Amino acid sequence: MTNIACNNFKVYLFLAAALLVCYSPVFLSSYAFSDDWYYLFSAQTDPASIFKWDVLSGRPAYGALRYGFSFLISSVDSLILIRVLSVVSLILLSCYFYKFISERDILKNPLQRVIFSLVICLLPSFQVFNAWSVCFPFVTSILLAGWSYSALTRLRGIKGVILSALLITLSFAIYQPTAMCFLFFAFMDTCLTSRKVDKKELIRTFLMIFFGMLMALILAKAIPLLLFGETLSRSNITIDLMGKIKWFFVEPLKNAICNFDTGRKALSVIISLLFIFIGLKNINENGKEKVFLSFLFAVAAVTPNLLVTESWAAYRTISALSLITTSCFLIGLFLVIDKTKYSRFIYILLPVAAGWLAASNIKEGFSSPQQKEYALLKAEITKMVAKDFDGALYYRLNSENLPKIAKSSKYDEFGSLSLGMSWTFAGMAFTVKKEAGMNYTLTKSPVITGNESCTGKCMIIDAQSVLARQ
Repeated sequence: MTNIACNNFKVYLFLAAALLVCYSPVFLSSYAFSDDWYYLFSAQTDPASIFKWDVLSGRPAYGALRYGFSFLISSVDSLILIRVLSVVSLILLSCYFYKFISERDILKNPLQRVIFSLVICLLPSFQVFNAWSVCFPFVTSILLAGWSYSALTRLRGIKGVILSALLITLSFAIYQPTAMCFLFFAFMDTCLTSRKVDKKELIRTFLMIFFGMLMALILAKAIPLLLFGETLSRSNITIDLMGKIKWFFVEPLKNAICNFDTGRKALSVIISLLFIFIGLKNINENGKEKVFLSFLFAVAAVTPNLLVTESWAAYRTISALSLITTSCFLIGLFLVIDKTKYSRFIYILLPVAAGWLAASNIKEGFSSPQQKEYALLKAEITKMVAKDFDGALYYRLNSENLPKIAKSSKYDEFGSLSLGMSWTFAGMAFTVKKEAGMNYTLTKSPVITGNESCTGKCMIIDAQSVLARQ
């Protein structure tokens, strides 16, 4: 027992060190991205608005966490704190993955368990969670989902059910897509183990996730209506089911199949599908019904995405599906690696390659372009606006055909242009004002579009002029 504890500690230490290295750009770089700027501005002007918006979005626990940490946010540098918290949460999740698969005897090779627990935490979804400051509670939501599943299956009696229900509700109250990772833990326990499928446990599992989804609906509809008399339309139920099914194959499933390739190249799809097929074939050896259940868990993991009108397959919204497909991919890859002559070398190379890709994606998709964007805006403001100017400053935004900063972009995440979003200017201009000691003011709506002009004592900064400086 002592030797096992000692070995586990060494594994946890390795996972922590590896993830700190892979995600070092998020805490060694000072930057803000997209919603980070609105969060930074609201934290210093109207913290209560943060909580209200997140309650309207059906995420009260997320709002409470963001509101609580807003009192520590006073500059772009201070955002590093919450990104560090996200990385620490990911380290805990990686260690929990290792503990989970070890206790359930998933993957017989100890080295595979370590590699699996590390590499799975380097997926694009986790890159976004750690690189985008406002996403800092999302990894915690996955941890809560995992603990909920363990409570349901390991603690017998009503205590286990109640604890599981509380944990899954809290997970949904942070972020619905990550709460669906409850099904990823069920997938591992049901399909990746050699034990027979426990039908009663399976029913309990789906009843619990249904309960969680029901609570998510209450959080998104009933509570906002009760507190503020309104709800957001993006949580409305869709009637175009065929359209959403087609969308599932073209967007979320394709993204998940490509796992680490955010470019979604055709070659990546083919290679990944090949290894996934090998992985499913291995799963089939432990029971034919387990392949069917693998597909069932995968589809169920994105059910909320299929039911609502909003069609958005950003990586932060498909974490559960990505974890399931990538697990099958890794199992197939491990089987192939074991048949090669230099298997140990390839096992070492795998996390190195995935880690390098993660760090590169964060640097090229988040930190570097965002630092450049802010520098461009600061240069434009300090050049065009006098320090003693005390009028209102506006930002003209015609989002079509704005010059890009990053080499490539994906959804509103990797390489997305913060200066092309209407809600970022207030935070960016507010920060420039503080850093440069300027006196201009910002109205509640400082962004104008088209050929509109401002009235009174005011100046307008044009997005095209800012980005033309690069």
